[in-house]
Amino acid sequence: MLRCGLLLCCCGSSALLAQCPAQIRLPYNSSWLPYIVVTDEGVTGTDIELIRKVLKDLGSELQLLSMPESRALNDLASGKVDLLFGASYTDERAKFAWFSKPYRHEANVVIVHPLVVQRYPEVTTKTAFFDLARRKLIGTFNPKGFYGAEFEQLKLQQPVQQRSVPIFDAEQRMALVLNQRADFTLADQVSVRLRFEEQPMYQQLVVLPFELYRADIHLMLSKKTVDAACVEQINQSLRNQRQP
Repeated sequence: MLRCGLLLCCCGSSALLAQCPAQIRLPYNSSWLPYIVVTDEGVTGTDIELIRKVLKDLGSELQLLSMPESRALNDLASGKVDLLFGASYTDERAKFAWFSKPYRHEANVVIVHPLVVQRYPEVTTKTAFFDLARRKLIGTFNPKGFYGAEFEQLKLQQPVQQRSVPIFDAEQRMALVLNQRADFTLADQVSVRLRFEEQPMYQQLVVLPFELYRADIHLMLSKKTVDAACVEQINQSLRNQRQP
């Protein structure tokens, strides 16, 4: 019994000592308040600072790589980058990425021009919004974003695809709605509130009074470059960060 106990102890220690990559590559492209803030002085933000603390625990160095958002998921799948943040879980993504334990929650909302509400007063309910989006509204959204299973099914419909304006840059999406070139866009609730505070021109837009989708948010790690033992170390560090 003693020998078995020692063996189990040694095996457990080996698992704990498994190393994460010395450098963990994280792509970024623009500010997404409050999670990432990109300035001439550097890159910070609530998610970025959390990642820095986690990697410090692991003895890994964060390497930030500026690149278009359109490449990020493909590069994670191929192992050209190691880590993405602010990710919702999907079965498709899980084929090539590990997901950490959740580290925050996210609620997505619908933003429209006030004339849309005047034209379609019923749009303020979720059911009516989906009906209008299916039949006539022009939407602009992040083509790689995930806004829940119901919206995923909606955007696959041919008439919706023909009317949709997929754009990666959040600022451009908001501008399209502001200029009435699109009827609605989708965004993180917290980020929208901060954007409205910083850029008063957007305050005329209307946030519809329902959550389109609420989800746990994870770190995504490439299965090509990061192993499961490293993910467990990341999870342990995330647990530690949340302790008082």
